[in-house]
Amino acid sequence: MKKEYQQVIDYMLTAGKRIKERAGQIEDIGVKKQYLTEEDIAIERGFSDLISKFDGDHLVFAEEENFDFKESDDIWAIDPISATSAFIGGLPHYSIVCSHLHKGEVVFAAVYDPSVDELFTAIKDKGASLNGNKIRVSSRGKKRILFNLSYEWFNKPEAKDLWNKIYDLNAYRNSNSFAVNYCYVAAGRYDGIIAITKDSFPEFAGKLIIEEAGGIFTNKRKDKNINHADRIFVGGDESTYGELIELIN
Repeated sequence: MKKEYQQVIDYMLTAGKRIKERAGQIEDIGVKKQYLTEEDIAIERGFSDLISKFDGDHLVFAEEENFDFKESDDIWAIDPISATSAFIGGLPHYSIVCSHLHKGEVVFAAVYDPSVDELFTAIKDKGASLNGNKIRVSSRGKKRILFNLSYEWFNKPEAKDLWNKIYDLNAYRNSNSFAVNYCYVAAGRYDGIIAITKDSFPEFAGKLIIEEAGGIFTNKRKDKNINHADRIFVGGDESTYGELIELIN
């Protein structure tokens, strides 16, 4: 593993263990947006400081202070706390998310869920792991589908239509971090996922982790090279992905 990737993982683990102690005991300081804490800002700034020391022109694309996507050979897509609302409430499963895009391709991803001490990682062409153990997407017959819906979409007709379409496919909703749910698909805990999002920070990591676990992850248009402006995503094992992508189109 590249030393930079290990440094990123070490930082995530340290930050994760710190925020676990603060979960449920921290205020929402958001003004322009709901669900923002001082830890979201501190973690993003810590990532920025670490990445600024890497050789080359590395840029950060992150939720709080680096929201504008800028072109570079090396982009780090970061969600300092994915599911901040769960973190504020002291509930699992929030996460810290980081991925590295080199020339537009995701080549490294890490998702850390401090509430259960689960670290999911993936490196391009080297597989995906949970706490160092290889993971694979599911191959069971009966499907279990996750439907992730950002609160901005709750009352939109497109979201309601999608829920009605997948309801009979043993569909589930939860308050987990989107990134955690992508990892659950990669680990075979669920078979597929449809996500309608407010941004795309966790999706780059989710894409690589699912793909390296043997699955498929694309935007609604079936593009494997997802874009920072995409908002509808589909993932799962090959069979489940095929069923879901046809359903939403």
